[in-house]
Amino acid sequence: MKRLAFSLGIIITPLVLCTGLAFAQTPFNPKTIEAACAAAAKAEPAKFRPGTTKMWCAMIDREGKLLAVNATDTGGTPQAPLGSDAWRGSIEIAIAKAYTAVAFSSNDMALDSKTVGLVTRQDGPGLTTPGTIGTDAGVAPLWGLSASNPYRSAFGFFQGSDDVPGGYHHGIITFAGGQPVYTKGPGGGCAGGGGVLIGAVGVSGDGVDEDDAVAKTTVTSSGLCLAP
Repeated sequence: MKRLAFSLGIIITPLVLCTGLAFAQTPFNPKTIEAACAAAAKAEPAKFRPGTTKMWCAMIDREGKLLAVNATDTGGTPQAPLGSDAWRGSIEIAIAKAYTAVAFSSNDMALDSKTVGLVTRQDGPGLTTPGTIGTDAGVAPLWGLSASNPYRSAFGFFQGSDDVPGGYHHGIITFAGGQPVYTKGPGGGCAGGGGVLIGAVGVSGDGVDEDDAVAKTTVTSSGLCLAP
């Protein structure tokens, strides 16, 4: 019996240590990100209300799983808003912005929701001559992309039921406010390259410039990077 326990200990101990190490090396912490987002929003002058912004901030992992979504003015959730005055329609938008950024970024290239949106537009960047529209060189090479990954709700059985953390809600938003999130590179910074895509942040609740500014500040103030 002692020999069996010893053998199991040899097998289990490395697994526990490896699991702990993997967790320790994951800097994408929901509490840290949501706190950074709240701080960024409270410092950002609002476009559509007096004072500073009040937003919803969503955080998803590399596979698109929702890790957190909170109101920046109260810390509330869709299930318990705690009196938040942030736009309720922005909850799903924030989640979908985050998914858009992570779904089309990679360890080689970062694409935020604004950039994704530009290549879906018929008046976006690119040539407009016949034969080039819809090609790599022309406008709208990704026309119709927003219909490819519709938001996955839970049919609204109760308040916040379609915005529950742990779900894979998807959704594509083609305007600013969704930023991919990368680890720092081997050199310990964001400028040297080599960072790994670990998720994304989506922010909604004001003008697109304000949303995007808060999303970017959330990432960088958390010690993470906006590009590999």
